[in-house]
Amino acid sequence: MEPIYWNSMNERFRDDKGYVLYPQIGDRLDLICPPLDTVRSTPEYEFYKLYLVSSRDQADRCEVTGTPNIVLTCDEPTRERRFTIKFQEFSPNLWGHEFKSMHDYYIIATSDGTRQGLDSMRGGVCATQGMKVVLKVGQSGSGNNTQSRGTLEDGGNGPLQPSNIALIAGAAGGSAFLLLVTAVICVVCYRRRHAKHSDTHHPPLSLSSLTSPKRGGAGALSSSNNNGSEPSDIIIPLRTSDSAYCPHYEKVSGDYGHPVYIVQEMPPQSPANIYYKV
Repeated sequence: MEPIYWNSMNERFRDDKGYVLYPQIGDRLDLICPPLDTVRSTPEYEFYKLYLVSSRDQADRCEVTGTPNIVLTCDEPTRERRFTIKFQEFSPNLWGHEFKSMHDYYIIATSDGTRQGLDSMRGGVCATQGMKVVLKVGQSGSGNNTQSRGTLEDGGNGPLQPSNIALIAGAAGGSAFLLLVTAVICVVCYRRRHAKHSDTHHPPLSLSSLTSPKRGGAGALSSSNNNGSEPSDIIIPLRTSDSAYCPHYEKVSGDYGHPVYIVQEMPPQSPANIYYKV
C-alpha cells in the first residue's frame, strides 16, 4: 500500500474522520517519519509516538488507555524511522500484530509534535489536526483513489486488469494440471498394489507339510528306495524379488535319507514363476 509519511504536511490528515484505508489480509503498509532536509519534511522536526488501538472510542476521544501499543516513535531528526505493518491473521512473531478481517483498527498520535509532549497519551495532533488512520481490514469502501482499494491504481476490488486476468487463468490452469497428475498417480499406485496383491493372495505353503513322506505298509517299505518314504510329486513355485535377482537355496527335506534342496541358479524368465518338481 502507499506509505504514510507522518507529519503535519501530509494532506491526508485534513479530514476530521482521519485517513481511511481499506487493507486486505496480506497487504503491507509503511509508516514513515521523514527526517529533516527532505522533500516531505517540515521546517522543524516533529516528534510523535504512534499508537495502534482497536477501540473506536479511544480513536474518537484521541486517548490511549490501558497498556499502550506503540508501533513507531519519531524522535530522530536526522534519520528516517520506518515501521511496516503486515496485515495477517496469525503472526509467527510473539510480539507481532494480528488483524481480523471485517474489523476496524486505528493508529493515532496523541503528542503535540514537540519533544516535551512526546509522551502525552491524550489529545495532541490527533485532536487538533486529525492525525489518525482508520484501518478497515478486509472491507471494501467507496471514495477517491487515495482512500479506496477498489480502483485500478491501487489494484484493489475494481475492474480486473489484463495482468490480473492472466494471473487468475494461469492459477486455474495450474490447479487443474495438478489435479490431473494426482489422479494419474493414484490410479497407477492402485493398479500396482492390486497386481501385487493378486500375485500373493494364495496362502503361504509349508515346505515341511508338502514334503512329508507317504507312509505305507510293509509292501510300501519293500518297494521304497528312500528309507520307508515314497517320492512325492510336488510343484513349488519360487518367486523372485521385484528389484534384483538373487540365487535361491532352500532345504526341502532331510528327515528321511539324504537332504533334498531346491536350487535356483539362473534368473527367471517369462513367466515370472519357475516351478521345480521334487
